[in-house]
Amino acid sequence: MKKGKAFEIIVKRIFIRIGFSEVYSDGLYVYNGTAGQMIQGLGNSHNADVLLEPLVQTPFYSQTRLLIECKDYKDKVGLNIVRGILGLREDINHFEIVDNNILQERRKQNRKVINNCPHARYTYQVAIASTSGFSTYAQEFAATHRISLIEFNKMPFWNKLMNLIGEKGDADIEEEELKKNVDKISSHMAVAITNMGQLLFLYCQSGMVDFPADEYDILWRNKNEPWTLRCGDKEYSFQLPEYIIESWINYSENEIEMKKKVIENKSTFFSNMIVYYCCDQKPVIKMISIDFEKLKEAKKKLNEIANGNDK
Repeated sequence: MKKGKAFEIIVKRIFIRIGFSEVYSDGLYVYNGTAGQMIQGLGNSHNADVLLEPLVQTPFYSQTRLLIECKDYKDKVGLNIVRGILGLREDINHFEIVDNNILQERRKQNRKVINNCPHARYTYQVAIASTSGFSTYAQEFAATHRISLIEFNKMPFWNKLMNLIGEKGDADIEEEELKKNVDKISSHMAVAITNMGQLLFLYCQSGMVDFPADEYDILWRNKNEPWTLRCGDKEYSFQLPEYIIESWINYSENEIEMKKKVIENKSTFFSNMIVYYCCDQKPVIKMISIDFEKLKEAKKKLNEIANGNDK
């Protein structure tokens, strides 16, 4: 098993253990090809490294799916890769099964329904998971187009997992054994979606996943460690690319400032995000919030570390 394939398994198993569902090939719209699972696009079909459906669908909208491209590169993922992912998203979201017969029949006022290839309409969101991080240009482009960037290299479990896989081109571990190890890790994980649409993986080192409070705050110590999200008596490690987390904090601050201007009272205003996790093997969804003062503290620490003034 190649290391790239092992990385795909890691990403996929984490999502599934949190509660996402695997999308199985239907043989037409999504099918199995020589490169793996393929999905039809307007211009061409595309390889889908990891294809999933979320725990719940948003009412009044097309059903949503998530396609994750997994990159096991020596160097950081660059701008060209993220541009390509944006093109992929556009191509698969504009796909429709139409042939000449259907187009000709549409011209008739008394036509019958002749589309023999009905399929559910999906809106596809895309994300990129990388073992080596992302360039600044790639991060800026991804943030603008709401493409989630996923990395784990600072997370507490990552080095142990990489040691199991090995440093060579081929992973030193069997697929089933790898899945078992990932399942143990992901049983302590949740995934959040920020107000910017960024996926945020949360890892709890002690105890089971739970969010006992409705509010949270975030802490950071230095560039070599992940951030900490604290909710009640629970602490979670999380990691985001530097530009992405800076953009998220700034966006959340601006969001609260706008609320203050629109609603002129002394209420405490919050920025929210949705957390998905499993409890007793059942999917759970919860909204947690952070207030303006805690965001200011996080931004201050971010600036101190960026300027080399952290102590």
